[in-house]
Amino acid sequence: MNEPVLRPAPPWWKKIVLSLVATLVFLLVAEVVVRVAGLGPSRWAHPWHLETEDKRRGLDVYPDDPRDAFEVDLRDEAVRSEIAAYLPEVEERWRETPHGVRFRYSAELCRGGDIGPKRDGVTRIVAIGDSFTEGQGVPEERTWAAQLGARDEAREVLNCGRRGYDFPEIHEFFERQLALEPDVVVYAYTLNDPAQSETFHARQAFLDDWILDRRRMFTEGAGQLSFWEPRLWVLLSDRLEGARVAEDTTRWYREMVGPENGEGWDATVDHIAAMHEAMEARGGRFVVAIWPLFVDLDGDYPFEEVHATVQAALRERGVEVVDSWPRFRGSHAPDLWVHAADRHPNGDAHAIFAELVHGALAR
Repeated sequence: MNEPVLRPAPPWWKKIVLSLVATLVFLLVAEVVVRVAGLGPSRWAHPWHLETEDKRRGLDVYPDDPRDAFEVDLRDEAVRSEIAAYLPEVEERWRETPHGVRFRYSAELCRGGDIGPKRDGVTRIVAIGDSFTEGQGVPEERTWAAQLGARDEAREVLNCGRRGYDFPEIHEFFERQLALEPDVVVYAYTLNDPAQSETFHARQAFLDDWILDRRRMFTEGAGQLSFWEPRLWVLLSDRLEGARVAEDTTRWYREMVGPENGEGWDATVDHIAAMHEAMEARGGRFVVAIWPLFVDLDGDYPFEEVHATVQAALRERGVEVVDSWPRFRGSHAPDLWVHAADRHPNGDAHAIFAELVHGALAR
């Protein structure tokens, strides 16, 4: 019998070459799949808020309008010219962010037209808070304050939310709005409202706040990937960075109402209790309504403990509190965003919040 011929094993360097070739082929195939399937991370032109010097008129602008929710189309030359007459910056922004929402403000910097004298027999409600109340990216009539006012002719609701305001600014703004003689003040609490102690603020290095997707925004000329940039690497690095930022940001929100920010959180509770006491002394009513953050509403919502902490601290001080989180539980969060790059609540979310506040006031 002929014995089988035993071929010598390939030299070690050939094994390495074959492994490298196989790896390279795999990466090339994966790169093609990612490109063809469009699996790379989305990027958007940076949304902007444009405002006149006197802060009486403004415009929020966005790169696209997938839900047909934005009332202004700056690609229309007549519309653009009319707005540019008082907001010249529109001419610089409209090509990358052509869709927008108009804003008008009263002399008191409340959203809407001029505020007239208080009317007999009409309950005046002043809504205060930050951009969630003002309605960033939301037409005026679709904000929760406007929808609440539309439910009852015997009720006048003034939207005095101001974007970017946290404590102590919210308290200071509340005190100025007492000149409007409110019967009721509804403070819409957002989870990033608390004051921050200097030490707590100094050690934060997060890139996201679960409200604006800043990681994926770009300014002029920085948004498009070149042909030679590897999409697979961009996709993987984005996922890893996103996971890191999510963990850091979630921890930041939890610590904001914890001992890590003890000084700032105690000051925040004092501010809210003082607003409650001021309304009580006037014979009025003060209600705190808590917004959720629009992330994982139909999954493992990461801030339920934060909501519980806020409610317990305020109720201990005698403040009336309602929490909207249970109303939003189970919702698909992206359906309630203003835009994929801007996770402020849209008009549908405002409607749910208005229903919650309406029920609270009825009680």
